Amino acid sequence: TIQTIALITYLMEVKKVNGPYLIIVPLSTLANWVNEFVKWSPAVSTIIFKGNPQIRKTLGQTLRSGKFNVLLTTYEYIIKDKALLAKIKWRYMIIEL
Repeated sequence: TIQTIALITYLMEVKKVNGPYLIIVPLSTLANWVNEFVKWSPAVSTIIFKGNPQIRKTLGQTLRSGKFNVLLTTYEYIIKDKALLAKIKWRYMIIEL
């Protein structure tokens, strides 16, 4: 987790590649990822993509605006909202198994 956050921070700060980055993780580790981003790289604008359809629809508006660096979600939400998420030109996708 920390190595990935360090890589994203490096890409953003040194290489000026601000994303968006898609990180797909198991639901059981999602909260830990959020905590680690807050702890190690608080300047990275992170969206947690989960919740009921109405919440995800609202988040979709933010995604379309492009005003974020990282989207954290799970495989299940990728499947549920593949039409929305496929429209975004992701710079990198990271999958934690």
